[in-house]
Amino acid sequence: MKNLLIVAILAGSYQLATAQSWFPLSHPLSAGGTPATDTRHRGLFLNPALHAPVKHPQLYAEYESRYSITELASKGLAFAYPFSHFTVTAEFRYSGFEAYHELLAGVAVARDFGGKFGMGLQLVSDSRYSVETDRYYTAFYPYLGLTVPLSPALLLGISTFNPFLKKMKYAAAERTMPSVYSAGLNVKITESVQWRLQADKEISNALRVGSAFDISVSGSVFFQAGVSYLHFFVPALGAGFLVRRWRFDLTATLHPLLGLSVAGGLGYHF
Repeated sequence: MKNLLIVAILAGSYQLATAQSWFPLSHPLSAGGTPATDTRHRGLFLNPALHAPVKHPQLYAEYESRYSITELASKGLAFAYPFSHFTVTAEFRYSGFEAYHELLAGVAVARDFGGKFGMGLQLVSDSRYSVETDRYYTAFYPYLGLTVPLSPALLLGISTFNPFLKKMKYAAAERTMPSVYSAGLNVKITESVQWRLQADKEISNALRVGSAFDISVSGSVFFQAGVSYLHFFVPALGAGFLVRRWRFDLTATLHPLLGLSVAGGLGYHF
């Protein structure tokens, strides 16, 4: 009985935590939840079009501690490889705990069209484990992205996840997964300062907005500060640095009800 109670509490906590964003593809490393135009490539499952300019093979690992609850942590890994005319990226993320967890996997193809615009398409597999039936339930969704440089200092990013309102069968129920449309701007204020603004709209939920300032010091040290709003204001602070081929990112987010989340990323380009 005690074990069942613990599982129920953790499952409820996991569902509450994920319900705060309603977007299955969370972006804990991009301050303010602004992945549509985060050209620093922080984290996994960003706007697929952002992979288009990648010039070298890259490996990136991500870890997020959610609200100081070990069982809610997520771990992810991504590998991007640029070919002559396009870039292929494979991404994986595991979140949850033994009795209630989710595995996301995605393969993206992105291409840059002569600097006029970038386009990306990712097929995302979402597998969720049900302890009641002791099996996984899987569904596949498209994730499309577009980036357009409106000027040398202004980048527009647009993406949509699950635009066809695909459903997932889970245990004895069937649920319609979120269909999310996102639009963002990246404004280059100076060579070392960027400002990102993003709005996300899920068809049956409220509008979420996010904003972040991104500062580069000597091209190797980065700082970001942002805030997002969906029912609550959620501030975030982040930092990162480059050392030769290595890269490290760290972002902390403070939810007024759920508490502190900390995410870290480690990358290497070949």
